[in-house]
Amino acid sequence: MGLQGLGHHLSHPLDFVRQRRTRGLQVDAGVHSVRRGEEVDALVTITSPKGLGDLEVGVVCTEYFDEESTDSDGDTSRATVEEVAHEDWQPVEELTGVQSVCLAIPADAPFSYEGTCLSFKWELVARGHKSRGLDAQARSDLSVLP
Repeated sequence: MGLQGLGHHLSHPLDFVRQRRTRGLQVDAGVHSVRRGEEVDALVTITSPKGLGDLEVGVVCTEYFDEESTDSDGDTSRATVEEVAHEDWQPVEELTGVQSVCLAIPADAPFSYEGTCLSFKWELVARGHKSRGLDAQARSDLSVLP
């Protein structure tokens, strides 16, 4: 299976539940594309901090790649694997309103790319750590240019 339709097919199964539990938290960028070596302002909107937990915002690059495996019968299969290629997190105050947090994209980081066997997806992520249950998470796609 290739990496076509990256945004729809490769989300974590619990992401839908996390997003439904994330009421009162949003994240967006002032711009939707940025070059490597530049900074991006993450705009975190909190309408209700109650129940979100300890808040932070980050820029995350996830690498998706196909991995081939062979079973004992010699049959070959492919599976798409994901790994975090880069992440940087900053704390956010638990205050109602909009906060701007400046996050850097390293000059040597991978740029956004969607291929058939290898892809790099960048996102801004706001999350609240809860002591019990799933963390609250809000995501926004970001395009990182070479």
